[in-house]
Amino acid sequence: MDQEVKIQQYVLLAKGTRGRGLTEIIAKATADAGVFGFGELMDVPSIKELQGSDLAPHFALLQLFAYGTWSDYQANATSFPALTEQQVLKLKQLTVVSLAASQKVLPYSQLQASLQIGSVRELEDFLINHCFYTGIIMAGKLDQKQGCLQVHDVVGRDVRPEQLPELVQRMAKWIAAGDELLRAIELRVAYATATNDAARQHREELEARVEEVKRAIKAEARSAEGMGGLEDATLLDLMDEDRIGGMGGVGLGLGGLEGPGPSGSGMRGERASGRPKRRR
Repeated sequence: MDQEVKIQQYVLLAKGTRGRGLTEIIAKATADAGVFGFGELMDVPSIKELQGSDLAPHFALLQLFAYGTWSDYQANATSFPALTEQQVLKLKQLTVVSLAASQKVLPYSQLQASLQIGSVRELEDFLINHCFYTGIIMAGKLDQKQGCLQVHDVVGRDVRPEQLPELVQRMAKWIAAGDELLRAIELRVAYATATNDAARQHREELEARVEEVKRAIKAEARSAEGMGGLEDATLLDLMDEDRIGGMGGVGLGLGGLEGPGPSGSGMRGERASGRPKRRR
């Protein structure tokens, strides 16, 4: 059953009870293995009335389980009612909770002194059986080589009224640190966004330039193909003209050699007419 549900049950019982019947409720609540907070029970008017009566030691016992430790009980044992075995176990569990809330690494020697446990074996058995598994009041690791308890997490305890200003101050510092961290994160997000936008713009500009260069290269290629076709056509025309011109020169030459004359050859005829006739 949830701790909140259990303590509410004790609160309801206390509201309808007066006098010595409240001592039984206090004894049951402080021995309950599932209850580690007693502030709501102490705020019940009928419980508060015990302070000024002959039942004040029972109210002091409730305060001890709310704020105190096993060492506090040992120092003033006569001021409290006798504890049952379950209450002794519970108070030692709460002692470990108080130590773990202030230190993340607890030497075995410190735990042994605070719980009055003689051997390391007994201490480890207590932590394993009554803190890690049965009570489940904390999470941690036993380091046998270093001889210490490494605390990972622990349940909370009631806060004394005189500790509230300090707690408020610590919470204010925590909130301020959280706000500062949030501003730093927002700045990083803004920087990342701006950097991403600049990179995207640069990429778009680069892609546009690449496309422009591609178009220019394609245009030059098409122009070069057109010029190459024109040069080929011009070269073919010139070759045709040369061929035709060559054939005309040969025809004129033959005509000069075969022109009309007395001996059938114009040139030979002209030479013959200039020769003197031979006499017989």
